[in-house]
Amino acid sequence: MVPAWLRIALGMFAITFGANLFAPLLPVMRQVHGLTQAHVTFLFAVYIVGLVPALLVGGPASDRVGRRAVIRPALILSAVGTVVTIAAHFFAEPVSPYVLVLARLLTGAAVGLVLAAGAAWLKEVTPAADGPGVGARRATVAMSAGFGIGPLVTGPVAEWLPGPDITGLAIHLAMVLALTPLVWRTPEADSTRPADTPARPRLLPGTARSRHFLVGVALWAPWVFGCATTSFSALAPVAARGLGPDVAYTGLVAGVTMLTGAAIQPAIGRYADRGTKPHPAALGLITATVGMLLSILVATLPAGAAAWVMLPVAVVLGAGYGILMVSGLRETQRLAPPHELGALTGIFYALTYVGFFAPWVIALVAPHIGYVAVFAFGGAVTLISLLLVTLTRRRAAG
Repeated sequence: MVPAWLRIALGMFAITFGANLFAPLLPVMRQVHGLTQAHVTFLFAVYIVGLVPALLVGGPASDRVGRRAVIRPALILSAVGTVVTIAAHFFAEPVSPYVLVLARLLTGAAVGLVLAAGAAWLKEVTPAADGPGVGARRATVAMSAGFGIGPLVTGPVAEWLPGPDITGLAIHLAMVLALTPLVWRTPEADSTRPADTPARPRLLPGTARSRHFLVGVALWAPWVFGCATTSFSALAPVAARGLGPDVAYTGLVAGVTMLTGAAIQPAIGRYADRGTKPHPAALGLITATVGMLLSILVATLPAGAAAWVMLPVAVVLGAGYGILMVSGLRETQRLAPPHELGALTGIFYALTYVGFFAPWVIALVAPHIGYVAVFAFGGAVTLISLLLVTLTRRRAAG
């Protein structure tokens, strides 16, 4: 018998696998279908347009109608988004960017729904005997593993196997179809529909307006994906300049980044349980600051050396992503009352996805002021965030 928490985690893994497998396909879109850099950059980011509304609506909806009622359509949307992406390659030549935009919006909506409801559902079905924060840790590991293994698989597949633009997509579709029946029948915990849930839960719950959430979580939440996307979307192309297998390399960097984030989360959960100082959020911001400063090294080294140095830098940025993700979700779930758990989780994830704009900002600004100035500024911002979080926690403790 597969435990309920593992069924939910597998569903989260499958859906997030489908979201980030697109990263190493971006150079394929340019090479095989002749799309411009502007097209592929837009395709990478546009799924946020489907994701954020799904997060903000799906969280409160799962508080009202139950987590499973939100996860089921997420699985369907994930499969449909992949089918539409495959169809765009088969039935239009050159491939239509408009159809790909539709596919990415569907994929984004699937990810938004599963993140908002899945993390809350995992917390509810995780036995208390497993320890505090275990549900949050399982959610972030499942999500990060999907985000990491997706490009790690798709990169080599697109580089060296036939059908570089559709083979990885077919792998994801088979995965979703195989796992959907398992997740579909997962029983809900009794606490999944709290008795005091309002008939119409607010999109912005009261907890989201509290000073503790605003300063202790929302202030630095964009750095969660800011660290990750800086690694594989902004830095990897710089490090791979002149490198032959750039598709596989991009997938490798994305995989290393996200899997480092997944691997570090159990240790950070135990670290947080012990109450060790510095606070996990402060530790994550320290790591993010170091990652930003090391990014300067990647941007200034010659091409061959940069490709090698990029890998340990991806580990550092991935660690920053993982520490901040699990810290923020633990704090969010600690602050949220049962009837606001899904809504506040959705808001936290929506804030983390603001970090997806980091590569776009870097691409916009770097040609004018240089990568050194961009990453130095990023390090300064993470350092200021660290100081604010530290001062706030000291005042709260005092």
